[in-house]
Amino acid sequence: MIEARTHPFEQRRAAVTGSRTRMANLVVPSGAASGEVIDLLTREPVRSPVRRGGRGTVVDLTDRGAPAYRSTRDRLVRQILATATPERSDRLFPGPSGEAAVTFGRGAAGVLWALAESGVDVPTELVDWLERSAVRVDPRRPGLFDGASGVALALSRLGRADAAEELWRTVDAAPLGPLDVSVARGLSGLGLALLERAPILDESALMDRLASIAGELTVRLGAGRHGAGVLRGGAGAALFLLDLYEVSEDESLLAPIEVALLHDLALLGWGPLSDANASPLWWQEPLLGNGSAGLAMVLREAAGHLDAGWLGDAQEWIATACECYVPERPGLLDGAAGTAVALWHLRRTPWDTAVQRRALMRPHLERLGLLGGTDLDVARGVDLSSGAAGILIALETLLGPEERRVPFFW
Repeated sequence: MIEARTHPFEQRRAAVTGSRTRMANLVVPSGAASGEVIDLLTREPVRSPVRRGGRGTVVDLTDRGAPAYRSTRDRLVRQILATATPERSDRLFPGPSGEAAVTFGRGAAGVLWALAESGVDVPTELVDWLERSAVRVDPRRPGLFDGASGVALALSRLGRADAAEELWRTVDAAPLGPLDVSVARGLSGLGLALLERAPILDESALMDRLASIAGELTVRLGAGRHGAGVLRGGAGAALFLLDLYEVSEDESLLAPIEVALLHDLALLGWGPLSDANASPLWWQEPLLGNGSAGLAMVLREAAGHLDAGWLGDAQEWIATACECYVPERPGLLDGAAGTAVALWHLRRTPWDTAVQRRALMRPHLERLGLLGGTDLDVARGVDLSSGAAGILIALETLLGPEERRVPFFW
């Protein structure tokens, strides 16, 4: 059953994340091999190279990432807030107008959620704008990325519980038939949002609704008429079903999870599971939203519940692709920020400290142009999907004092 939650976005899965890591994939600090005693809980920066990154690279764990992170973070926050126009009725931030201007994926809901998640004191007038504008959301569109459930989650995170509950009532009444399988605008995203809903007023009704979504989703997955990746493919469906399995322990969910993951690996041309003539998109496009990077994050989650050798093999190859790839765009779901988040997710160990996390990821972020003196140019947009808000939450996750929650991987 779902454990009681009174605050939105509680980290339900934090307690089990460490236990999922396969010991065979962990990198042991160099001193351990010679019997040297290593304090894994030290708060002081390690002054010698004790960790090997991907492909045998020795990483110096001296903490030089914090100053650059703080400078980049503060600049991003200032730039995002400077673009806000609460006096306008059509949009709060640069980008689309109308209903899309309110949404989690492309509009104000996602930007304000990212600011709040990053520890920013969001100005009241911006939250007021979102609450007033929530009425624009079509009640027939309950999706996470572009509909009512995403806006409801953001309002909850921003402390507007009553406004969020009004939206949840429209989500509860929305028919499932018109929805596709995706996280972007379909069943998987709705399910992920409902699993984060708080407070839970009727646990039995919620579980019934989740079971209905899972049933519809399983049927659609069997038809195989969907894309690949977290945002629009089988990976997103598998992520929702994995989360539901963790609270329901319904083992009938495991088979469709495996089907969804195999579908995506084949569609992205991963050799052992695809046609000989398929393009190796898993290597060419390791992106968090529609590419292999997000898929690999779900593969790692699934490895705690499925016993299949291809899970580990695919993760390792995609992690290598993330290390080699330099996306053209900087964004979270479609660019460098998301690739870096996925790489950390795939390379992390249970004992990594914030200092180690910064030291390991700083070179990758510098290589990808996301740290230091680089101007991240908010003219590209400030939205969560491809703009400054998504880059902010990625930097907070990778370099901040504590890891933040990345969209969909609650």
